Amino acid sequence: MANGNGPRQLRCDCAASFDNAPSLALHIKQTGHMKAKWCETCNRLFTKKEKLDEHKRTATNHKNDQIAPPKPNISPDKPQKGKSNTSPGKATVNTKGPIAASNKPAAATKIFDTTSNQPVAVVQTSKVSTSVEGKNNVQEKGPKTLIKGIGKSSQSVRNEPAPTVVTLTEPVMIVLPSTPTKYPWASKPEGLTLLATLDGCCHDQACLSSQGYHTGDFTSPKSIKSGFATFVPTPAKINGVAKRRAIALDCEMVGVAGGKSELALLCAVDLFSGEILIESLVFPIEPVKDWRSRYSGVTPAKMSAAKASGKALDGWPAARAKLFEFADADTILLGYGLHNDLKVLRIYHTRVVDPSILVAEAVFGKGKKMERMWKLKTLSREFLGVAIQTSKYGHDCLEDTLAARELVLWCLKQPEQLKAWAQKAFVEYKTEKQKRTEQQKAKSEEEKRKSRMNGSSRY
Repeated sequence: MANGNGPRQLRCDCAASFDNAPSLALHIKQTGHMKAKWCETCNRLFTKKEKLDEHKRTATNHKNDQIAPPKPNISPDKPQKGKSNTSPGKATVNTKGPIAASNKPAAATKIFDTTSNQPVAVVQTSKVSTSVEGKNNVQEKGPKTLIKGIGKSSQSVRNEPAPTVVTLTEPVMIVLPSTPTKYPWASKPEGLTLLATLDGCCHDQACLSSQGYHTGDFTSPKSIKSGFATFVPTPAKINGVAKRRAIALDCEMVGVAGGKSELALLCAVDLFSGEILIESLVFPIEPVKDWRSRYSGVTPAKMSAAKASGKALDGWPAARAKLFEFADADTILLGYGLHNDLKVLRIYHTRVVDPSILVAEAVFGKGKKMERMWKLKTLSREFLGVAIQTSKYGHDCLEDTLAARELVLWCLKQPEQLKAWAQKAFVEYKTEKQKRTEQQKAKSEEEKRKSRMNGSSRY
Protein backbone atom coordinates (compact mmCIF):
# COMPACT_ATOMS: atom_id res chain seq x y z
CA MET A 1 0.00 0.00 0.00
CA ALA A 2 1.10 3.55 -0.62
CA ASN A 3 1.30 5.90 2.33
CA GLY A 4 -0.96 8.90 2.72
CA ASN A 5 -3.47 9.78 0.05
CA GLY A 6 -1.41 8.60 -2.92
CA PRO A 7 -2.50 5.93 -5.38
CA ARG A 8 -2.93 2.38 -4.17
CA GLN A 9 0.15 0.26 -4.77
CA LEU A 10 -0.10 -3.44 -5.56
CA ARG A 11 2.83 -5.49 -4.29
CA CYS A 12 4.18 -8.86 -5.32
CA ASP A 13 5.79 -11.27 -2.89
CA CYS A 14 9.15 -10.29 -4.42
CA ALA A 15 8.50 -6.69 -3.14
CA ALA A 16 8.02 -5.20 -6.62
CA SER A 17 5.18 -2.65 -6.63
CA PHE A 18 2.68 -1.79 -9.38
CA ASP A 19 0.15 0.98 -9.92
CA ASN A 20 -2.57 -1.18 -11.46
CA ALA A 21 -3.80 -4.75 -11.74
CA PRO A 22 -2.83 -5.31 -15.42
CA SER A 23 0.81 -4.48 -14.66
CA LEU A 24 0.81 -6.86 -11.72
CA ALA A 25 -0.92 -9.50 -13.87
CA LEU A 26 1.84 -9.27 -16.49
CA HIS A 27 4.50 -9.56 -13.78
CA ILE A 28 2.83 -12.67 -12.33
CA LYS A 29 2.55 -14.22 -15.79
CA GLN A 30 6.24 -13.62 -16.50
CA THR A 31 7.62 -14.71 -13.12
CA GLY A 32 5.04 -17.12 -11.70
CA HIS A 33 5.02 -15.19 -8.42
CA MET A 34 1.75 -15.50 -6.40
CA LYS A 35 0.20 -17.57 -9.19
CA ALA A 36 -1.58 -19.74 -6.64
CA LYS A 37 -3.43 -16.67 -5.29
CA TRP A 38 -4.11 -14.75 -8.51
CA CYS A 39 -7.28 -14.90 -10.60
CA GLU A 40 -6.26 -14.32 -14.22
CA THR A 41 -9.85 -13.82 -15.36
CA CYS A 42 -10.64 -11.07 -12.87
CA ASN A 43 -7.13 -9.62 -12.36
CA ARG A 44 -7.69 -10.04 -8.64
CA LEU A 45 -5.36 -11.10 -5.82
CA PHE A 46 -6.52 -13.27 -2.91
CA THR A 47 -4.85 -13.77 0.45
CA LYS A 48 -5.00 -17.56 0.27
CA LYS A 49 -5.29 -20.27 -2.35
CA GLU A 50 -8.49 -21.50 -0.67
CA LYS A 51 -10.08 -18.07 -1.15
CA LEU A 52 -9.19 -18.20 -4.85
CA ASP A 53 -10.68 -21.68 -5.21
CA GLU A 54 -13.91 -20.53 -3.56
CA HIS A 55 -14.02 -17.47 -5.82
CA LYS A 56 -13.66 -19.63 -8.94
CA ARG A 57 -16.54 -21.86 -7.81
CA THR A 58 -18.95 -19.03 -7.04
CA ALA A 59 -18.07 -16.09 -9.31
CA THR A 60 -20.39 -15.68 -12.28
CA ASN A 61 -17.76 -14.19 -14.57
CA HIS A 62 -16.03 -17.56 -14.73
CA LYS A 63 -18.87 -18.98 -16.78
CA ASN A 64 -17.77 -17.28 -20.03
CA ASP A 65 -21.07 -15.45 -20.38
CA GLN A 66 -20.21 -12.70 -22.81
CA ILE A 67 -22.58 -9.87 -23.67
CA ALA A 68 -23.88 -10.20 -27.22
CA PRO A 69 -23.35 -7.05 -29.28
CA PRO A 70 -26.28 -5.22 -30.86
CA LYS A 71 -26.77 -6.19 -34.47
CA PRO A 72 -25.48 -3.39 -36.66
CA ASN A 73 -28.02 -2.02 -39.11
CA ILE A 74 -25.80 -2.38 -42.18
CA SER A 75 -26.91 -2.91 -45.73
CA PRO A 76 -25.23 -5.87 -47.49
CA ASP A 77 -24.11 -3.64 -50.35
CA LYS A 78 -23.63 -0.22 -48.75
CA PRO A 79 -22.01 0.32 -45.36
CA GLN A 80 -23.52 3.00 -43.14
CA LYS A 81 -21.62 6.14 -42.27
CA GLY A 82 -19.34 5.73 -39.29
CA LYS A 83 -19.54 1.92 -39.41
CA SER A 84 -17.86 -0.78 -41.40
CA ASN A 85 -18.46 -4.32 -42.56
CA THR A 86 -16.15 -7.09 -41.46
CA SER A 87 -15.40 -10.42 -42.98
CA PRO A 88 -12.99 -13.29 -42.30
CA GLY A 89 -9.42 -12.38 -43.14
CA LYS A 90 -10.04 -8.63 -42.78
CA ALA A 91 -9.11 -6.35 -39.91
CA THR A 92 -10.83 -3.09 -38.98
CA VAL A 93 -8.91 -0.83 -36.65
CA ASN A 94 -10.34 2.29 -35.09
CA THR A 95 -7.96 4.98 -33.88
CA LYS A 96 -10.57 7.12 -32.12
CA GLY A 97 -13.99 5.68 -31.40
CA PRO A 98 -15.06 2.98 -28.93
CA ILE A 99 -15.27 -0.69 -29.93
CA ALA A 100 -18.46 -2.65 -29.61
CA ALA A 101 -18.42 -5.92 -27.65
CA SER A 102 -17.86 -9.16 -29.52
CA ASN A 103 -20.05 -12.22 -29.22
CA LYS A 104 -16.96 -14.41 -28.78
CA PRO A 105 -14.60 -14.50 -25.81
CA ALA A 106 -11.65 -12.18 -26.17
CA ALA A 107 -8.34 -13.90 -26.76
CA ALA A 108 -6.21 -10.85 -26.02
CA THR A 109 -5.62 -8.39 -23.21
CA LYS A 110 -4.11 -4.97 -22.70
CA ILE A 111 -0.36 -5.17 -22.11
CA PHE A 112 1.22 -2.50 -19.95
CA ASP A 113 4.79 -1.35 -19.61
CA THR A 114 5.78 -1.87 -15.97
CA THR A 115 7.52 1.50 -15.71
CA SER A 116 5.11 3.80 -17.55
CA ASN A 117 1.97 1.73 -16.99
CA GLN A 118 0.88 2.46 -20.56
CA PRO A 119 -0.32 -0.07 -23.15
CA VAL A 120 2.60 -0.96 -25.37
CA ALA A 121 1.92 -3.67 -27.97
CA VAL A 122 -0.49 -6.16 -29.47
CA VAL A 123 0.79 -8.55 -32.12
CA GLN A 124 -1.79 -10.31 -34.29
CA THR A 125 -0.81 -13.63 -35.80
CA SER A 126 -4.23 -14.76 -37.04
CA LYS A 127 -7.49 -13.43 -38.42
CA VAL A 128 -9.19 -10.54 -36.68
CA SER A 129 -12.81 -9.49 -36.66
CA THR A 130 -13.80 -6.26 -34.95
CA SER A 131 -16.82 -4.02 -34.95
CA VAL A 132 -16.05 -0.34 -34.46
CA GLU A 133 -17.66 3.06 -34.44
CA GLY A 134 -16.15 6.33 -35.52
CA LYS A 135 -14.06 7.62 -38.39
CA ASN A 136 -10.66 6.93 -39.87
CA ASN A 137 -11.26 3.18 -40.06
CA VAL A 138 -8.59 1.14 -41.85
CA GLN A 139 -9.19 -2.23 -43.48
CA GLU A 140 -6.43 -4.61 -44.48
CA LYS A 141 -6.25 -8.26 -45.40
CA GLY A 142 -4.01 -10.85 -43.80
CA PRO A 143 -1.91 -10.70 -40.63
CA LYS A 144 -1.25 -7.28 -39.15
CA THR A 145 0.85 -5.94 -36.29
CA LEU A 146 -0.67 -3.22 -34.16
CA ILE A 147 1.83 -1.24 -32.09
CA LYS A 148 0.99 1.44 -29.58
CA GLY A 149 3.91 3.82 -29.08
CA ILE A 150 5.15 4.99 -25.71
CA GLY A 151 5.92 8.59 -24.79
CA LYS A 152 5.53 11.88 -26.59
CA SER A 153 6.76 10.57 -29.91
CA SER A 154 3.42 8.80 -30.48
CA GLN A 155 0.78 11.20 -31.79
CA SER A 156 -1.96 8.55 -31.66
CA VAL A 157 -1.44 7.98 -27.93
CA ARG A 158 -1.70 11.71 -27.20
CA ASN A 159 -4.98 12.03 -29.10
CA GLU A 160 -6.70 9.00 -27.57
CA PRO A 161 -8.67 9.49 -24.34
CA ALA A 162 -8.24 5.77 -23.54
CA PRO A 163 -6.22 2.85 -24.94
CA THR A 164 -7.84 0.91 -27.78
CA VAL A 165 -8.87 -2.63 -26.93
CA VAL A 166 -8.82 -5.08 -29.84
CA THR A 167 -11.12 -8.13 -29.62
CA LEU A 168 -9.69 -11.10 -31.47
CA THR A 169 -11.61 -14.09 -32.75
CA GLU A 170 -8.62 -16.47 -32.66
CA PRO A 171 -5.68 -16.94 -30.26
CA VAL A 172 -2.86 -14.47 -30.72
CA MET A 173 0.66 -13.96 -29.42
CA ILE A 174 1.08 -10.98 -27.11
CA VAL A 175 4.60 -9.53 -26.89
CA LEU A 176 6.28 -6.55 -25.31
CA PRO A 177 8.75 -4.37 -27.21
CA SER A 178 12.20 -5.72 -26.49
CA THR A 179 14.94 -3.43 -25.23
CA PRO A 180 18.37 -4.06 -26.78
CA THR A 181 20.63 -5.55 -24.16
CA LYS A 182 24.34 -6.16 -23.87
CA TYR A 183 23.68 -9.18 -21.70
CA PRO A 184 21.57 -11.72 -23.62
CA TRP A 185 22.82 -14.46 -21.28
CA ALA A 186 21.11 -12.90 -18.25
CA SER A 187 18.32 -15.10 -16.87
CA LYS A 188 14.65 -14.26 -17.07
CA PRO A 189 12.76 -13.53 -13.83
CA GLU A 190 12.88 -16.41 -11.36
CA GLY A 191 10.16 -17.64 -9.04
CA LEU A 192 10.55 -17.54 -5.28
CA THR A 193 10.80 -21.34 -5.15
CA LEU A 194 14.59 -20.98 -4.86
CA LEU A 195 14.36 -18.73 -1.79
CA ALA A 196 14.57 -21.58 0.75
CA THR A 197 17.55 -23.11 -1.07
CA LEU A 198 19.25 -19.71 -1.24
CA ASP A 199 18.63 -19.14 2.45
CA GLY A 200 20.38 -22.42 3.23
CA CYS A 201 23.42 -21.26 1.25
CA CYS A 202 24.07 -18.22 3.48
CA HIS A 203 27.58 -18.58 4.95
CA ASP A 204 28.08 -18.85 8.70
CA GLN A 205 29.94 -16.24 10.71
CA ALA A 206 33.16 -18.25 10.97
CA CYS A 207 33.30 -18.67 7.20
CA LEU A 208 32.62 -14.98 6.56
CA SER A 209 35.24 -13.87 9.09
CA SER A 210 37.86 -16.15 7.53
CA GLN A 211 37.24 -14.48 4.15
CA GLY A 212 37.56 -10.92 5.41
CA TYR A 213 33.90 -10.10 6.07
CA HIS A 214 32.99 -7.88 9.02
CA THR A 215 30.19 -9.55 10.98
CA GLY A 216 29.67 -6.99 13.74
CA ASP A 217 32.55 -7.83 16.11
CA PHE A 218 34.17 -4.50 16.95
CA THR A 219 36.48 -5.84 19.68
CA SER A 220 38.96 -7.85 17.64
CA PRO A 221 42.31 -6.23 16.73
CA LYS A 222 41.53 -6.90 13.06
CA SER A 223 38.29 -4.93 13.32
CA ILE A 224 40.02 -1.98 14.97
CA LYS A 225 42.86 -1.99 12.44
CA SER A 226 40.45 -2.21 9.49
CA GLY A 227 38.38 0.75 10.69
CA PHE A 228 35.21 -1.30 11.15
CA ALA A 229 34.10 1.09 13.91
CA THR A 230 32.55 3.31 11.21
CA PHE A 231 30.43 0.44 9.81
CA VAL A 232 26.67 0.17 10.32
CA PRO A 233 24.38 -2.86 9.96
CA THR A 234 21.65 -3.10 7.38
CA PRO A 235 18.39 -1.69 8.82
CA ALA A 236 16.21 -3.98 10.91
CA LYS A 237 13.10 -5.39 9.26
CA ILE A 238 9.97 -3.30 9.81
CA ASN A 239 6.59 -5.03 9.73
CA GLY A 240 4.52 -3.89 6.78
CA VAL A 241 7.52 -2.49 4.88
CA ALA A 242 8.46 -4.84 2.03
CA LYS A 243 12.10 -4.98 0.98
CA ARG A 244 13.77 -7.17 -1.63
CA ARG A 245 14.36 -10.81 -0.70
CA ALA A 246 17.79 -11.04 -2.35
CA ILE A 247 20.02 -8.48 -4.09
CA ALA A 248 23.15 -8.99 -6.18
CA LEU A 249 25.55 -6.07 -6.05
CA ASP A 250 28.98 -4.98 -7.19
CA CYS A 251 31.12 -1.90 -6.67
CA GLU A 252 34.02 -0.29 -8.48
CA MET A 253 36.59 1.61 -6.46
CA VAL A 254 39.21 4.30 -6.95
CA GLY A 255 42.37 4.89 -4.92
CA VAL A 256 42.61 7.64 -2.30
CA ALA A 257 45.27 8.73 0.21
CA GLY A 258 47.00 6.04 2.23
CA GLY A 259 46.45 3.37 -0.42
CA LYS A 260 42.81 3.08 0.60
CA SER A 261 39.84 2.49 -1.68
CA GLU A 262 36.81 4.73 -2.15
CA LEU A 263 33.48 3.86 -3.77
CA ALA A 264 33.05 5.22 -7.30
CA LEU A 265 30.32 3.05 -8.90
CA LEU A 266 27.48 0.95 -7.49
CA CYS A 267 25.20 -1.56 -9.21
CA ALA A 268 22.44 -3.60 -7.57
CA VAL A 269 20.06 -6.11 -9.19
CA ASP A 270 17.10 -8.01 -7.72
CA LEU A 271 18.09 -11.69 -7.75
CA PHE A 272 14.61 -13.02 -8.51
CA SER A 273 13.11 -10.43 -10.86
CA GLY A 274 16.38 -9.36 -12.52
CA GLU A 275 15.33 -5.72 -12.09
CA ILE A 276 18.19 -3.22 -12.09
CA LEU A 277 17.72 -1.36 -8.80
CA ILE A 278 20.83 0.84 -8.86
CA GLU A 279 23.36 1.67 -11.56
CA SER A 280 25.07 4.89 -10.64
CA LEU A 281 28.43 6.57 -10.38
CA VAL A 282 29.32 7.70 -6.85
CA PHE A 283 31.26 10.93 -6.44
CA PRO A 284 34.15 10.17 -4.02
CA ILE A 285 34.28 12.15 -0.79
CA GLU A 286 38.08 12.08 -0.59
CA PRO A 287 40.43 13.35 -3.32
CA VAL A 288 41.23 10.63 -5.84
CA LYS A 289 44.87 9.63 -6.18
CA ASP A 290 44.39 6.77 -8.63
CA TRP A 291 41.28 6.32 -10.79
CA ARG A 292 42.22 2.70 -11.57
CA SER A 293 40.41 3.16 -14.89
CA ARG A 294 41.98 0.00 -16.30
CA TYR A 295 39.90 -1.99 -13.84
CA SER A 296 37.15 0.32 -12.58
CA GLY A 297 36.18 1.74 -15.97
CA VAL A 298 35.73 5.09 -14.19
CA THR A 299 37.48 8.16 -15.60
CA PRO A 300 37.64 11.78 -14.38
CA ALA A 301 35.63 12.85 -17.45
CA LYS A 302 32.83 10.36 -16.76
CA MET A 303 32.65 11.36 -13.11
CA SER A 304 32.64 15.09 -13.89
CA ALA A 305 29.86 14.69 -16.46
CA ALA A 306 27.74 12.61 -14.07
CA LYS A 307 28.29 15.09 -11.25
CA ALA A 308 27.40 18.09 -13.45
CA SER A 309 24.19 16.44 -14.68
CA GLY A 310 23.14 15.36 -11.20
CA LYS A 311 23.33 11.67 -12.10
CA ALA A 312 26.04 10.74 -9.58
CA LEU A 313 25.31 9.82 -5.99
CA ASP A 314 27.05 12.14 -3.56
CA GLY A 315 29.57 9.93 -1.83
CA TRP A 316 29.37 6.50 -0.22
CA PRO A 317 26.84 7.66 2.47
CA ALA A 318 24.32 8.49 -0.29
CA ALA A 319 25.07 5.21 -2.05
CA ARG A 320 24.56 3.28 1.18
CA ALA A 321 21.28 5.08 1.85
CA LYS A 322 20.13 4.24 -1.68
CA LEU A 323 20.90 0.55 -1.13
CA PHE A 324 19.01 0.63 2.18
CA GLU A 325 15.88 1.67 0.26
CA PHE A 326 15.79 -1.90 -1.06
CA ALA A 327 17.52 -3.96 1.62
CA ASP A 328 17.08 -4.70 5.30
CA ALA A 329 18.55 -7.20 7.75
CA ASP A 330 16.47 -10.03 6.22
CA THR A 331 17.65 -9.37 2.66
CA ILE A 332 20.22 -11.80 1.31
CA LEU A 333 23.10 -9.88 -0.27
CA LEU A 334 25.18 -11.70 -2.85
CA GLY A 335 28.21 -10.83 -4.90
CA TYR A 336 31.64 -12.07 -5.86
CA GLY A 337 34.16 -11.11 -3.15
CA LEU A 338 31.38 -9.09 -1.56
CA HIS A 339 33.47 -8.20 1.52
CA ASN A 340 35.34 -5.62 -0.60
CA ASP A 341 32.09 -4.00 -1.71
CA LEU A 342 30.57 -3.94 1.79
CA LYS A 343 33.80 -2.42 3.09
CA VAL A 344 33.63 0.67 0.85
CA LEU A 345 29.92 0.98 1.69
CA ARG A 346 30.76 0.74 5.43
CA ILE A 347 28.15 -2.01 5.93
CA TYR A 348 28.25 -5.23 7.91
CA HIS A 349 25.72 -7.92 7.07
CA THR A 350 25.47 -11.60 7.95
CA ARG A 351 23.03 -12.92 5.34
CA VAL A 352 25.54 -13.25 2.51
CA VAL A 353 25.99 -15.61 -0.44
CA ASP A 354 29.34 -15.25 -2.20
CA PRO A 355 29.68 -17.38 -5.38
CA SER A 356 33.44 -17.61 -4.91
CA ILE A 357 32.86 -19.23 -1.49
CA LEU A 358 30.10 -21.49 -2.85
CA VAL A 359 32.46 -22.88 -5.46
CA ALA A 360 35.45 -23.20 -3.11
CA GLU A 361 33.29 -25.04 -0.55
CA ALA A 362 32.10 -27.41 -3.27
CA VAL A 363 35.73 -28.19 -4.15
CA PHE A 364 37.36 -28.42 -0.71
CA GLY A 365 34.38 -29.13 1.54
CA LYS A 366 32.25 -26.91 3.74
CA GLY A 367 34.05 -25.79 6.89
CA LYS A 368 37.47 -26.73 5.52
CA LYS A 369 40.30 -24.46 4.43
CA MET A 370 39.67 -22.96 1.01
CA GLU A 371 43.09 -23.31 -0.56
CA ARG A 372 42.14 -21.61 -3.78
CA MET A 373 39.51 -19.10 -4.97
CA TRP A 374 38.50 -19.08 -8.64
CA LYS A 375 38.12 -15.73 -10.43
CA LEU A 376 34.73 -14.39 -11.50
CA LYS A 377 35.92 -14.35 -15.10
CA THR A 378 36.98 -18.00 -14.89
CA LEU A 379 33.73 -19.18 -13.26
CA SER A 380 31.64 -17.29 -15.82
CA ARG A 381 33.47 -19.03 -18.63
CA GLU A 382 33.40 -22.48 -16.96
CA PHE A 383 29.79 -22.48 -15.73
CA LEU A 384 27.95 -20.03 -17.99
CA GLY A 385 29.98 -20.15 -21.18
CA VAL A 386 30.16 -16.35 -21.03
CA ALA A 387 33.21 -14.15 -21.60
CA ILE A 388 33.22 -11.13 -19.29
CA GLN A 389 35.74 -8.39 -18.46
CA THR A 390 36.98 -8.32 -22.04
CA SER A 391 36.95 -4.54 -22.57
CA LYS A 392 40.20 -2.62 -22.61
CA TYR A 393 38.33 0.28 -20.97
CA GLY A 394 37.83 -1.47 -17.64
CA HIS A 395 35.26 -3.69 -15.98
CA ASP A 396 31.55 -3.32 -16.66
CA CYS A 397 30.08 -3.09 -13.15
CA LEU A 398 26.59 -4.17 -14.23
CA GLU A 399 28.07 -7.09 -16.18
CA ASP A 400 29.92 -8.27 -13.07
CA THR A 401 26.74 -7.91 -10.99
CA LEU A 402 24.69 -9.96 -13.45
CA ALA A 403 27.45 -12.56 -13.72
CA ALA A 404 27.45 -13.02 -9.94
CA ARG A 405 23.65 -13.38 -10.05
CA GLU A 406 23.89 -15.98 -12.81
CA LEU A 407 26.56 -17.95 -10.95
CA VAL A 408 24.47 -18.15 -7.79
CA LEU A 409 21.37 -19.20 -9.74
CA TRP A 410 23.43 -21.80 -11.61
CA CYS A 411 24.79 -23.25 -8.37
CA LEU A 412 21.26 -23.43 -6.91
CA LYS A 413 19.74 -25.06 -9.99
CA GLN A 414 22.59 -27.36 -11.01
CA PRO A 415 23.92 -28.97 -7.79
CA GLU A 416 24.92 -32.20 -9.54
CA GLN A 417 26.83 -30.37 -12.27
CA LEU A 418 28.52 -28.23 -9.61
CA LYS A 419 29.52 -31.38 -7.72
CA ALA A 420 30.96 -32.99 -10.86
CA TRP A 421 32.90 -29.84 -11.75
CA ALA A 422 34.19 -29.54 -8.17
CA GLN A 423 35.48 -33.12 -8.16
CA LYS A 424 37.36 -32.51 -11.39
CA ALA A 425 38.69 -29.16 -10.16
CA PHE A 426 39.91 -30.77 -6.91
CA VAL A 427 41.91 -33.40 -8.83
CA GLU A 428 43.40 -30.70 -11.11
CA TYR A 429 44.28 -28.53 -8.12
CA LYS A 430 46.02 -31.40 -6.31
CA THR A 431 47.92 -32.33 -9.49
CA GLU A 432 49.06 -28.74 -10.01
CA LYS A 433 50.01 -28.43 -6.34
CA GLN A 434 52.07 -31.62 -6.49
CA LYS A 435 53.78 -30.39 -9.65
CA ARG A 436 54.64 -27.06 -8.00
CA THR A 437 55.98 -28.85 -4.93
CA GLU A 438 58.24 -31.04 -7.06
CA GLN A 439 59.49 -28.04 -9.04
CA GLN A 440 60.28 -26.14 -5.84
CA LYS A 441 62.07 -29.18 -4.41
CA ALA A 442 64.13 -29.58 -7.57
CA LYS A 443 64.99 -25.88 -7.55
CA SER A 444 66.04 -26.04 -3.89
CA GLU A 445 68.27 -29.07 -4.51
CA GLU A 446 69.88 -27.34 -7.50
CA GLU A 447 70.66 -24.26 -5.39
CA LYS A 448 72.22 -26.45 -2.70
CA ARG A 449 74.34 -28.28 -5.32
CA LYS A 450 75.60 -24.98 -6.75
CA SER A 451 76.35 -23.73 -3.26
CA ARG A 452 78.46 -26.83 -2.50
CA MET A 453 80.33 -26.48 -5.81
CA ASN A 454 81.09 -22.81 -5.13
CA GLY A 455 82.32 -23.71 -1.64
CA SER A 456 84.67 -26.43 -2.87
CA SER A 457 86.09 -24.22 -5.65
CA ARG A 458 87.55 -21.81 -3.07
CA TYR A 459 90.10 -24.40 -2.05
